[in-house]
Amino acid sequence: MAPGVSIIIPTYRRPEPLRDTLADLGRLKPARAEVLIVDQSPVACIEGDRLTLPNGIPVRILRRPPGVVAARNYAAVEARHEVLLFLDDDVRIADPAFLDRHLENYADPAIAAVCGQELNVPDFAPEPPDRSRFASLYEAAEFFNRRSSERRDVAHLSTCNCSVRKSAFDQVGGFDPIFTGNSYGDDTDLAIRIAQGGMRIVFDPKASVRHLHWQAGGLRLSDSTNAASEFDKHFSSWLVYYRHVPPRWRRWFLWHRILRRRLLLRRNVFRLHRWPAILSGMFASRVAARKLIRGSGPSAG
Repeated sequence: MAPGVSIIIPTYRRPEPLRDTLADLGRLKPARAEVLIVDQSPVACIEGDRLTLPNGIPVRILRRPPGVVAARNYAAVEARHEVLLFLDDDVRIADPAFLDRHLENYADPAIAAVCGQELNVPDFAPEPPDRSRFASLYEAAEFFNRRSSERRDVAHLSTCNCSVRKSAFDQVGGFDPIFTGNSYGDDTDLAIRIAQGGMRIVFDPKASVRHLHWQAGGLRLSDSTNAASEFDKHFSSWLVYYRHVPPRWRRWFLWHRILRRRLLLRRNVFRLHRWPAILSGMFASRVAARKLIRGSGPSAG
């Protein structure tokens, strides 16, 4: 019998795309499944604490805890099934057999996790196979192309569409709770730790979603109404930098994952009065992340 699946969706201020994602889940081929939504919005995206989708899949709405990593870990503890499927709240799913596409991989007991395909705006088009030979786990976790059209082993996960055997998730301790705030990089960290543990991750393009990249809510740094300190906006990136990024990639990471993503946003470039607070948060989070990583563990590789 195929394993059951617990679908985990954190959400923050995105009621419209979340409703569409749930509608798609409700049209899927029925499976032994449940949906756990962790709604962290100031005004609830969904009323009540339980509902049932048209295909019979039950939905539980959890209201805590704050922070996307804490939310996913909390839902994983609450999950009742053998496989954890992580989705973003702004994805669309067309294939009625989407759940089967993930679950059929777990017939192989050696497989610990599955990275699904992510098709992006504007055309949601898949791309040719990514057959890159990566020189390090960091490169595989950072640079593999999730639009690829060929199944292969990877050291890569994205929480917009990935599943993990719950026993493997528990074995590595889940998402590392040191990732807080606008937590970009926690899935990169999880993929590397699973691979370092000798467990197998596969990319399966048949398990595909269209990712809308909704411009409000979520972790969107360009949304000025998202409540987050400048410290929180930078902290998780510095954690990845000091824990996983090899020396040859550090200049690239600083430019693409910190400066361009955090400092050089359009609304900052033309408002120089914002720079002192941004730079202060950036450097304070750098010092804190470096101190934390030096005191706790794995080095870059």
